[in-house]
Amino acid sequence: MKALVFYAPGDVRVVDRPEPIVNAGEVLIKVAAAGLCGTDRHIADGSYTSAKSMVLGHELAGVIQEVGHGVEHISVGTRVCVDPNLGCHSCNYCRAGKPHLCLNAQAVGVTRDGGLASYVSVPAELCHPLPEGLSPVHAILGEPLSCVVHALDRANIELGSKVAIWGLGTSGIMMIQCLRAMGQPTIIGVSHHEDQRNLALRAGATQVMTQEEAKQSLEVDLAIEASGSPSAFEPAFNALAPGGRMLLYGVMSPGDVVSLKPEQMFRRELTLIGSYVGPRTLDRALSLLAARIVEPEMILGDRLNLEEAREWVLKEGARKRAKAYVVFE
Repeated sequence: MKALVFYAPGDVRVVDRPEPIVNAGEVLIKVAAAGLCGTDRHIADGSYTSAKSMVLGHELAGVIQEVGHGVEHISVGTRVCVDPNLGCHSCNYCRAGKPHLCLNAQAVGVTRDGGLASYVSVPAELCHPLPEGLSPVHAILGEPLSCVVHALDRANIELGSKVAIWGLGTSGIMMIQCLRAMGQPTIIGVSHHEDQRNLALRAGATQVMTQEEAKQSLEVDLAIEASGSPSAFEPAFNALAPGGRMLLYGVMSPGDVVSLKPEQMFRRELTLIGSYVGPRTLDRALSLLAARIVEPEMILGDRLNLEEAREWVLKEGARKRAKAYVVFE
């Protein structure tokens, strides 16, 4: 089978791989589609630690073709979306119900082979059946949406809050649609890119701004940094009203440094909230997609083949519309 494999920073190739073997407790999935994520790019450039000689792809959906010994709760033919994050079940965080903070965490497409291939074998516990009517292509948005759901849970937004989102990529647009469904009256999208600002208005934003416009006059109860750009941190922080909260969602590189004024946090009682991956939020995300609360067609961008996907993760070739994805026939 053809697979997109990460070998070393800057070295990503489309290669032939044998179909994976199914071990006890695992299932073999015939991949229908897989999404491309900024994390794949971070892996490709070496700024996100991962295993080498590994098939990329942590956003995937498909159909179970084979079940390994001991798997009884799910059967061949089931259409599934994969939660890529696997806890060890034994560390203090796993025992405390926080598997996303596991000290020994593994992840499909990061520490073990992922879904940018025709077939992948994953632990059966990571497979979530698709709701009726949700296609596997649309279901690849389940993983990033589950992270958004977890982030908004952590933000604990009060109804009537004034919210602004810096970064209007896949996650930012999903957040806008979720906030709209929650009944939030003021949702502001902030981006350098005009096409993203226009999409934000279609998604339900009540207002959009450029970065420069936001620096001049914006004050909000909740600022969400969803771009992963250090340059967005300071204006988002400075836009907080007294008692405001800032949600750090975008993935920055490990070496990135931002400026923070502790005195402002103290005197204005500001709160910083970090959010990583979503524990036990995938089923909720799939339900949001099936109910069209989050509209997949608004988010899915260019359909690529594996060679084009290789160019995408290496930031080569023409710019592709997010969310880029691969469909396997």
